[in-house]
Amino acid sequence: MAYFPFFVDLEGKNCLIAGGGMVAYRKVCVLMEYGPVIKVVAPEILSSLEELDHESGGKLQLDYRKFEASDLEGMDFAIAATGDEALNRKISSLCKERNMPVNVVDVQEECSFIFPALIKEKNITIGISTGGSSPTIAQYLKRKFKQAVPEGFGDLAQQLKSYREIVKEKVADVSVRTDIFKTMVEEGIRQGGTYTREQANELIERKLAEDEGTNHTHRNQEK
Repeated sequence: MAYFPFFVDLEGKNCLIAGGGMVAYRKVCVLMEYGPVIKVVAPEILSSLEELDHESGGKLQLDYRKFEASDLEGMDFAIAATGDEALNRKISSLCKERNMPVNVVDVQEECSFIFPALIKEKNITIGISTGGSSPTIAQYLKRKFKQAVPEGFGDLAQQLKSYREIVKEKVADVSVRTDIFKTMVEEGIRQGGTYTREQANELIERKLAEDEGTNHTHRNQEK
């Protein structure tokens, strides 16, 4: 069965990763871009994770010891990546007893959530999943879709976000708002991923004038 793609705000959430090898390192690299506080527990931890710890600003904690059930206290989700199948299975069971989302690396039936193949461009995130049936297909699609994302799209999305309140304040008609945002995106792409506030204000005034002109024509026709 396919997985539904929830998009969750992880900023400030507490994540436990049991395991300190390359798999754990890859998970940390992905998650750190989304702002959770990550605790890694393992007797041995890669030096590359130690380097990330120094760069994390306090959002990555490394504990050099074996996993304990108490490590799950206060956590919002967990990842079992120990390389010990029995321990991973135990962590999965403990998480499910607590209704805590858990990912067990490479064992789909032990997971309550899985990692999609991700494309990230600033605030734009595209997740691709085959429900765990073929990670190779997911990676293939990731390469294809990544090529389709216009350059500068992430910057453009951030710019347009800052204009949303201006449009809502000045434009009451939802259909006109939709037309304005569509035009901003199209023009922003043509301009290489940028759309200035001055352009935004000019577009709003132009679309409002066009809408008023259309309404005026309709009123005259009704007469």
